[in-house]
Amino acid sequence: MSRLSVVVPVYNVEKYLDASLGSLEDQSLTDIDIICVNDGSTDGSRAVLARWEERDPRIRVVDKPNGGLSSARNAGIDAATTEYVCFLDSDDRFHPNACAEMVRLLDQTGADVLTFGATLCPPDARAPWIARVLSPRDAVFEGYSSQLMFRENSRPFAWRMAVRREFLVQGNLRFDEGVRFGEDQIFAFAVYPRASRVALSAEKLYEYRVVREGSLMAGMNADVEAKLLDHVAIIDHILADWKRGGLLGMDDANLVEFIMEYVMREGIRQESGCYQRVAAALRKVLLSRWSEEYLASLDVLPATKTMLLKATLDPKGMPLAARRVLTLSYYLEHHLPQPGRA
Repeated sequence: MSRLSVVVPVYNVEKYLDASLGSLEDQSLTDIDIICVNDGSTDGSRAVLARWEERDPRIRVVDKPNGGLSSARNAGIDAATTEYVCFLDSDDRFHPNACAEMVRLLDQTGADVLTFGATLCPPDARAPWIARVLSPRDAVFEGYSSQLMFRENSRPFAWRMAVRREFLVQGNLRFDEGVRFGEDQIFAFAVYPRASRVALSAEKLYEYRVVREGSLMAGMNADVEAKLLDHVAIIDHILADWKRGGLLGMDDANLVEFIMEYVMREGIRQESGCYQRVAAALRKVLLSRWSEEYLASLDVLPATKTMLLKATLDPKGMPLAARRVLTLSYYLEHHLPQPGRA
């Protein structure tokens, strides 16, 4: 009986689908379930899936109206019946031993969540940030860990996670369908704090296509303000989930430092109109969850606190010259050793 389901969300990727499904055909662990969720494709993807469904009896195709990546992944989770579930984006590939290693590592560690490494396609892609975050170390974390959440190479990218299905079902944990971008970040913030045990593996099990023409990521990177406002929406969803789960108050200083890095580190460098709009959106989200007095009391680094109190919470904000100084201070603060901080 299969122990691992691979959920493959499919939307208008006929050019890449044969290579992606071919990487599943080549797995050293042959007893796997392959759940391809056709998310209302309008190109030839459905015909490619039909050929593969006839060719490989392990493949099941779930057809649904277009609802986005989160909706497709959730449909795949709902269709899964195996002990473990993992995800393969349909323009990427698994390395040949990926499925076998996922099962082995989950069995060995007893983890609810396994997060592993990935290689880049093309291999010479100039993406140092992505290469770094896709290179976790070997480690196991019991219960909630600030180290795991905020200091390890553990986020984002849900496709380099394998999860115990019972953990998802019992916790009613799914991808957030209310955002168009950043669902992986929200998923990580949902599953890591709730897991009894999380394992990181340095094994490179996945091949990630860094940029695909027409992809959502490529479009977002072309519009900085839209990207930052989407980041604010992601923060709003994370905070709402943490409030529902009783997690706010547990690690607020680290959470706020992450928020400043995720939104305002880039936001303060933008022209004044963009900066003010992003700051106003984030201010509204932060003050809907915490008071300004409480935020001011948090033990965060000095430049981070200035970014929070003056650049974000103060409606008048900061002039460009002051923001340039703050940008430099923030950079030095986060690249020089801080006494007493890990």
